[in-house]
Amino acid sequence: MKKLFLLSTLFLSIGIYADDHLPENFSMYQANFLFNCPEAEKCFAAFDKYMNSPIVAKEKFEVDFLALQQNGWDDSTHAVVWYYKDADQYAKAGEIFATSQEGRDFRKAMNDIEAEIISDTLTVHTVGVSLKGDTTSNRVSLRWSLEVTDAEKFLPLWTKFAKSLEGYDWAYNAYGLQSHYLGNNGNGISHEIWGSFSSPQDALTFLSELYASEEFAEYAPEADKYSIFKRSYMEVSLKQYNPD
Repeated sequence: MKKLFLLSTLFLSIGIYADDHLPENFSMYQANFLFNCPEAEKCFAAFDKYMNSPIVAKEKFEVDFLALQQNGWDDSTHAVVWYYKDADQYAKAGEIFATSQEGRDFRKAMNDIEAEIISDTLTVHTVGVSLKGDTTSNRVSLRWSLEVTDAEKFLPLWTKFAKSLEGYDWAYNAYGLQSHYLGNNGNGISHEIWGSFSSPQDALTFLSELYASEEFAEYAPEADKYSIFKRSYMEVSLKQYNPD
């Protein structure tokens, strides 16, 4: 029953917030692949070759290849994130990966490197706000993974808190909240909060100011009533494909 309640409030929350908070260029779906790569340069080379193959390149998929930092949850070292504008893009990318020779070559290369997929999830944006900069300049993200136990109460609380930080000179360039549709990203995780920045230095300045702020001191104990913190980490974009 709890699972069904969480699912119903998740869809309710998407209906309440998505239309008012998402910029036009935000993707409808986001596929997130976190993996462990023992030889980072070889993993990147294999993925870059796949993305630049004619059959993939002509589709102009928007994708990020990311390095993970301060991830104490599991063995993930890197991530590949695919941003899909609609279900047709999602289906096309899956078809190419599953049936093409390029897809088979990429999978073999990753297996030969002994790269290991740690988590594979499909998420949607419930809230997304752009304040300054763009995809190409906001190359660093901080992420917090949560198990939200009462979405109807948590989402308005978090949205009000996130907006209260917008006016500070140390605030994020963009921020949002994603809800999980499919996959497994750790036991119980249902939502991801993120903030993006121009550099790791800006991200660390944000953390210092955030945790010392009056806004966070008021928000944190209330948020704990409706959510369970699971993990946090930093993502640094190593290469962006077709950013919009």
